[in-house]
Amino acid sequence: MNRSKKRNACLSALLLIYTFPVWAQLTEGSGMFEFSAYPGLAGKTMRIFYHKPTGEVGDMPILFVMHGVLRNAETYRDNWVELSDTYKVLVIVPEFSNELFPGSRSYNYGNLRSSSGTLNDEQHWSFSLLDPIFDDVVSRSGSKQQRYDLFGHSAGSQFVHRFFLFKRHSKANRVVAANAGGYTMLDLDVDFPYGLKGMGFDKERLSHVLGRELIIQLGEEDIDPAHRHLNVSAEAMRQGRHRLERGMTFFSSAKELAKRLNIDFKWNVRLVPGVAHENEKMAVDIAQYLYAH
Repeated sequence: MNRSKKRNACLSALLLIYTFPVWAQLTEGSGMFEFSAYPGLAGKTMRIFYHKPTGEVGDMPILFVMHGVLRNAETYRDNWVELSDTYKVLVIVPEFSNELFPGSRSYNYGNLRSSSGTLNDEQHWSFSLLDPIFDDVVSRSGSKQQRYDLFGHSAGSQFVHRFFLFKRHSKANRVVAANAGGYTMLDLDVDFPYGLKGMGFDKERLSHVLGRELIIQLGEEDIDPAHRHLNVSAEAMRQGRHRLERGMTFFSSAKELAKRLNIDFKWNVRLVPGVAHENEKMAVDIAQYLYAH
């Protein structure tokens, strides 16, 4: 090969390196990687915390865990380390920071609407990030999974149950909403985020969400009406005095709607005795429920 051809071959190799990103592999144990490969992020970078147990990762279930109002993804990851090792589950905790996703509108409510109230394009929904992050995790880890489980606590539970309602074609499998402080009720006469008025729902879409599995996990002692992070707006108070009541209202009203629409209702409510607004204890219960077999 002459000098010119060698130079061209080297240039081609460099172009390949810079054109196609080389993903850092997920090492065993706890770690973090950065994610930006989604148009809706507009060039911004998210941090993704994870815990990868020892062993063959290919067949391990993948669980996404959504953090609460403090946006403390690393803490939520740490709460799952022992459970991840025990049940051999790859745990992924995306950080929806206040800097990138300011306020409830951008996180709890999924950035469905702009600050002016108009409906955003779906690629800009916060909900729309989970599937691309999952695909990235599969690429980095060598996983053979095609779907993931999804668990959220408190503000994360608000994110999760609305994700369930609006992302009808996602790769999420089992979805668990734990101890949310407020819900989007399946009521076409109540404005979002407390209802579905003007959000494009009809009988067919209601039937779709009622006929899919949703687990509403509630701590039986999560009954503090003065909790410092509890939404006490008039709309939220109509759902109940505290988180336990509100979760039961959400479940029972959906069950009644399914009956009226003659739908095979697939939702479940899971009550956790002796537990209040405590993510770690809710995690222990749901990890056993999902993965102890």
